[in-house]
Amino acid sequence: MRNYVFLILFFAGFFAAKSGYSQNIEDVEIAATDTLSVDRILFSPSEASAFLVKLLRLDSLWRPSGDTLKYSLLRLTDHYSEPFDSVKTRLTSFEYDSITMVLTDLIKKETFPLRWLNDSTFIFDTIPLDQEPFMEIQNIVLKEVDTLSMPRNDTLPEIIFSIDTVIQLPDTITEIVIDTLFLESKNLAIYQFLNDRFIPSVTQRGSNRYARMSADSTYITISEIWQALVGEESSPFFVVPNESIPDSLKVAVETLLSHVDDRDSILLFFNNNEGQKTPFWLTNQDDELYRFWVKNNANDSITLWIGNPSKYDVALILEDNVNVERMEKKSADDIPITTLKPQRTLASLSPLAEIPVKWNYGLSSAFTLNETFFSNWSRGGETSLSSMLDIGGNAEYVNKADKSRWINNGRLRYGTIVTEEYGFRTNTDMLELNSQFNKVIKNKVDFSSVFFMKTQVAKGYKYPNDSVVVSKFLNPGTFTIGVGIEYKPFPKTRINFSPLSYKNTFVLDTANIDQKLHGIDADKRARQEMGGQLVIVNSISVLNGLNISNSLRLFSGYLDKPENIDVDWEINLEKQISWFFTVKLNMHFIYDDDILFAAEDQNGEPVLLPDGSQKKVPKLQFKQFLGLTLAFKI
Repeated sequence: MRNYVFLILFFAGFFAAKSGYSQNIEDVEIAATDTLSVDRILFSPSEASAFLVKLLRLDSLWRPSGDTLKYSLLRLTDHYSEPFDSVKTRLTSFEYDSITMVLTDLIKKETFPLRWLNDSTFIFDTIPLDQEPFMEIQNIVLKEVDTLSMPRNDTLPEIIFSIDTVIQLPDTITEIVIDTLFLESKNLAIYQFLNDRFIPSVTQRGSNRYARMSADSTYITISEIWQALVGEESSPFFVVPNESIPDSLKVAVETLLSHVDDRDSILLFFNNNEGQKTPFWLTNQDDELYRFWVKNNANDSITLWIGNPSKYDVALILEDNVNVERMEKKSADDIPITTLKPQRTLASLSPLAEIPVKWNYGLSSAFTLNETFFSNWSRGGETSLSSMLDIGGNAEYVNKADKSRWINNGRLRYGTIVTEEYGFRTNTDMLELNSQFNKVIKNKVDFSSVFFMKTQVAKGYKYPNDSVVVSKFLNPGTFTIGVGIEYKPFPKTRINFSPLSYKNTFVLDTANIDQKLHGIDADKRARQEMGGQLVIVNSISVLNGLNISNSLRLFSGYLDKPENIDVDWEINLEKQISWFFTVKLNMHFIYDDDILFAAEDQNGEPVLLPDGSQKKVPKLQFKQFLGLTLAFKI
């Protein structure tokens, strides 16, 4: 008996498996059916693509974990359907900037089936239940019965009818109630629908969702209204998360296309006449040159260097110093025979005369821009924008035969600043002219005569008061003429001492400019001084490209307080960070005993003289500028 049962189960399982297998492979029997009748399987490209597409659609053919073969086949069929170049062209030509998005009200509706527990109570019928949501409760109660009204029955004891009284007989009452504990274990809430209201509410209070019961009370529709950016009908987009999606999509597409172009390479083969192949990859990531020997039928060869400047370009460069010659056989009659020995003599040569270049010119310019911005800054500050233009030029005449040199240079520095409180102002204004004639005396010592002039180009004010002009062009102006010697102990260092010097500081427009601010007496237009001048100029380079230049000018008047020395010292620190940009720090110190400033005590109060006027004393003048400079030199 057990053998019969086994055979029955075996055949039942076999036919079930065969039926299921035939259903699973039904779609596999595709384009290849016509080709199986021949010795070889033949496909056209379109048939091969259709065959692969149908195989990829069969979920039963592939393991659930996935495989790289399936992924590769997907990419192959996609590439057959449309070449990558067409996809790239469509992506690059798509006008992402033309997408128009409109803020639109959208409605989302969800439908939930219901299961009614009674006339007014229901639950959402969204999950299957393994039992009914009801339970049966039986209660046994005692019912009072009058024995006189009971019919006589042989099954009841006679004593019941013999007593004239009321008795209690047991009775069973069955109740059907909702199993709330079971529903809570399934996370199913119980709702009531009374007077067109859901108790409790099926939507959150205050949300933009509302619910509506269907006409046949079999389901509830919950609708939600929200605003979203919707693309126009001509665009491929419907709901757009934000306005920057088209721009982000464009950048992402361009980034991937550029990455694919850089990553993918093209393999070429260079063949010689012997059939030998040399592989060569075209790529964007190889800048090296590779040697390739080119031969002819006579096995003569020359060297070519093959380069790959870009992905679709090949550069062929001939080896340097290549001279291609071929030996030939000639008959004896064709060989020229020289019968006379030529006379050879050396021609006299004279050295070329050097053409002196006596004038050398140079021009340099630098532009610096600084910006500072404050917004709700608790520590205080003021938003500002400042700029600095520094232009320098030089012309040098050199006569080596006469051992003389004439050096001329000029410099203009002009800076402005714009602030919220004071607006546009000038913060730097300087014009310098320097001319120097040197004649060599011995080795590093020259006789030297110098001329130096210094002024400004625009009007100057004593800010924050911008109504009174305190300086302008040639007001004041200073020039110094001196004669002496110059010593150059090291390269890029020179010390010029002029023991006989004349210095003139003048203000031409004393009607509008107060000359006393510039160290000139009230009843004069100029201050003339005879004395000695010492100028030290040097430049050094330290710390890998940090250039430091110093220009120190000292002047002492012989006739009035020679111990009080006028100091004009300028220091420049420059660090070049790129081909054009330089970080520059400029510090300028000036001390002139004739230029007086109001004296103040430690509390900042003015110091008064016995006559009630304010005391004035000389002070050290200092100016500093730090910024990123755009520099050009010619």
